[in-house]
Amino acid sequence: MSTPVRVRVRMYQVGFGDCFLLSVEYDEPLPDGRAERHLLIDFGSSHPPRPGKARGRMADVAALVDEHTGGVLDVLVVTHRHRDHLRGFEVGAAAAVMKKLAPKLVLRSWTEDPALAPTADGPSGAGARAAGPASAAAGAAATRTAGAGSTAASRAADRAPAAGGVSPAAPAGGVSAASARYAALLARAQEHVARLSDVAGLDDDIRAAAEDQLKNAEAVALLEELSEDGRGRYLHAGMDLDLAEVVPGLETLVLGPPTVDQDPRVAKQRENDPEYWLTALDASLRAAGSAAEAGAPTPPSPPPGPVRWLVERLASERSHSAARLVRDLDDALNNTSLVLLLRVGGVTLLFPGDAQIENWRHTLDQLPRDAKLRARLARVDLYKVGHHGSRNATPRSLHALWKARPDDAPGLTALMSTCEGVHGERDNAVPQTNLVSALREVAELISTDDLDTEEYVELVSDAAHGPFVRVAAPGR
Repeated sequence: MSTPVRVRVRMYQVGFGDCFLLSVEYDEPLPDGRAERHLLIDFGSSHPPRPGKARGRMADVAALVDEHTGGVLDVLVVTHRHRDHLRGFEVGAAAAVMKKLAPKLVLRSWTEDPALAPTADGPSGAGARAAGPASAAAGAAATRTAGAGSTAASRAADRAPAAGGVSPAAPAGGVSAASARYAALLARAQEHVARLSDVAGLDDDIRAAAEDQLKNAEAVALLEELSEDGRGRYLHAGMDLDLAEVVPGLETLVLGPPTVDQDPRVAKQRENDPEYWLTALDASLRAAGSAAEAGAPTPPSPPPGPVRWLVERLASERSHSAARLVRDLDDALNNTSLVLLLRVGGVTLLFPGDAQIENWRHTLDQLPRDAKLRARLARVDLYKVGHHGSRNATPRSLHALWKARPDDAPGLTALMSTCEGVHGERDNAVPQTNLVSALREVAELISTDDLDTEEYVELVSDAAHGPFVRVAAPGR
């Protein structure tokens, strides 16, 4: 039986975006004759690297991925629907490479499930199959639990715990009507934000920010194609995800995102949460100006359910500027990010996408009573820095675990794919200076923004135990 012997991670220079390749190497060939398996985590960029760096073009990155995988990709992970995580799938030459690589599995957030009907009373058969191993009977039970009609389901959703409470269990076999409506509302909000580009006199910064929230239709269409024939999996927190048949020796724990049913707080935004690196979130990206205010699109009619937070923010063009609309959608989409805790042998890796505190809270609340989870997070060997170094994507309590890391634990490595000066200003700037300093207290921090002309960073670890060690990329 083949056993993992090495874990290799490559972080590609894409500017402001994420693209990581996780490779597991074995002591002898697997049944298909290959002695390695590859997972690509995200493939996007919203801004190129700063002048003087490697170009970071998605077609060039795709060629590198093709080379590093030997032309075979086993698992594709797209954490959420933001262009800095999936734009490469709509770039002609890069998209062609992804089709050629033909991943065996495509993992995305539950909010991306195409079978998630906005009026569903429970998970559809297709949705339940895509989401996991639930049986048809479990799916039927979930439908009965959600209620015979959407009105009953909505009343139940309105009785869900407030911001301080957490639903005790995941919905059986998939997601319920409340969560389905939440996903549908995000999609409708994206459609409205897309219309901002037609608003006369809209501030250029707001227009650029709006473009980052578009549906990326071409990229999503390719992902749907790559997910055909049962290859798509749509994940939520606590899901039983067994990838051993595709990547032997890999254990995967899905920490997020929770569904609205599991934790209604994921559908809320807490601007004064103590987990934030600063105490409050600015009210908008930037003052949109009277022209943008006057021309802001009319938001969709609010459906019933626990997602009124977003509807309320989109409901009145007089009370909310175009900037606020864009910012709220940005936060909402970030909170649909997959949060994956991966383990190969004795090596643990944490990939949280752009998950913000409302997504993280579901996991953080478990730490005081779950010693095993707390120990696993404390001994993470590699951390992909959340949201490119944003202040509200690396919880303080997670940093505290690493600061109290056991003396016998291997050193922690943090990888940050980012680009200074393109996202946020002053206290909202990404990467956030005080977060960078805090991470350097507990980890070796490697940032793409510190590279010169390197096209990627490569690290390797013995599969039995960390730490990860940086290796020199071959000359090109």
